[in-house]
Amino acid sequence: MPSAEHITVVGSVALDTIETPYGRAEDTLGGSAVYIGAAASLYSPVHLVAVVGDDFPMESLDFLREREVDLEGVRVEPGSTFRWEGRYHRNMNRRDTIRTELGVFEGFRPELPASAAEANYLMLANIDPDLQLDVLKQLKDPQLVAFDTIKHWIRDKHGQIEELIRQMDVVIINDEELELLTGAGSLLAGADQLLEMGTRCVVVKKGEHGAILVGRDEVPFLCPAYPLAEPKDPTGAGDTFAGAMLGYLAATSDHSPFNFRRAVVYGSIAASFTVEGFGLDRLMNLTHSELDARFREYRAMVEF
Repeated sequence: MPSAEHITVVGSVALDTIETPYGRAEDTLGGSAVYIGAAASLYSPVHLVAVVGDDFPMESLDFLREREVDLEGVRVEPGSTFRWEGRYHRNMNRRDTIRTELGVFEGFRPELPASAAEANYLMLANIDPDLQLDVLKQLKDPQLVAFDTIKHWIRDKHGQIEELIRQMDVVIINDEELELLTGAGSLLAGADQLLEMGTRCVVVKKGEHGAILVGRDEVPFLCPAYPLAEPKDPTGAGDTFAGAMLGYLAATSDHSPFNFRRAVVYGSIAASFTVEGFGLDRLMNLTHSELDARFREYRAMVEF
């Protein structure tokens, strides 16, 4: 495998309170940038760009330092760290947001350190699209840029989202967000609309039902989720998926359609580990041998 390219990840670092039918965790480490960075760093060097308050326990990021994640871009500012609280139903596709306190994240203005600006890969997590556009201008010579978003931004800043899509190599979006963004009645029709805007490929996340990869002039790739008997907590699964997918692409420096498919599979497998524990508990200790073993199991499941 060639020397891995560097990835810059821009997003949130948070303290989450999570309740599911399997238990509860209070003020546990979370945030899109952390899940993405933790998964991507299993494959490639990562630069993390985010903001936390002066109440944030910086030692909670030690596991990222041990994976040689560059935290120079994580700023500590006076005030409270972004906090989120959610409660999942028995059907964990359903979730109630109990509390969202933005804290210092409300005034977040990403500034890339020099090393992060030189990275060849960029993952823009679901922050304000105006900020995502500004980060794009700071990157010097990216080989591949991907972004994620949420329904709030699609509703409030639709024009900026479309501008981003025109500049993206990879759009990562879930099925509900795709329908809201395009108004299309099917996933393939919606993905085709995004391809027409200019992006190279679209990855549609479908939670426990896996993902679909749609590229230009290519047959869509259907990637089932790895089946689990007792998922504990789906928080961060989509971000884990994105991080592992981009990390694998950066590690292999191969953007061929076939390798994109493998990257999506590795993303799905990494996400399956995340939902086995609360928050980042499982992802913190995940090893390459576990990933590779589950990849072999997955391959045996889908062969016919």
